[in-house]
Amino acid sequence: MKNKVVGLVLVASALLASCAPKYTNATAKPVSELGCTEIKDELGKLAAIRSDAESKRGISKENVLWAVFFWPGAVVNEMDNRDVIEKVDTRTAELVKAQAAKSCTR
Repeated sequence: MKNKVVGLVLVASALLASCAPKYTNATAKPVSELGCTEIKDELGKLAAIRSDAESKRGISKENVLWAVFFWPGAVVNEMDNRDVIEKVDTRTAELVKAQAAKSCTR
């Protein structure tokens, strides 16, 4: 019985491991090389990633499940979401500046 509980916790942990959306700007094309269409497309993608991260903050189903199965997971998930939002906001600010500098229409 104990092995089944441990197995269930491990399966739940594996399923929840990808709760926070992933984003890294390390592989993003430099802003100076982007055209107006690329900037607009990337801003749309960033808005979707930010929205996803915002929806998984606070009392979300992911954090509740983490708290039930492995409470430190809820803390880590919250920190991951904050990190994603911070990175997305930084990249968005860079893109908005480039958009203005290149006189792109919004």
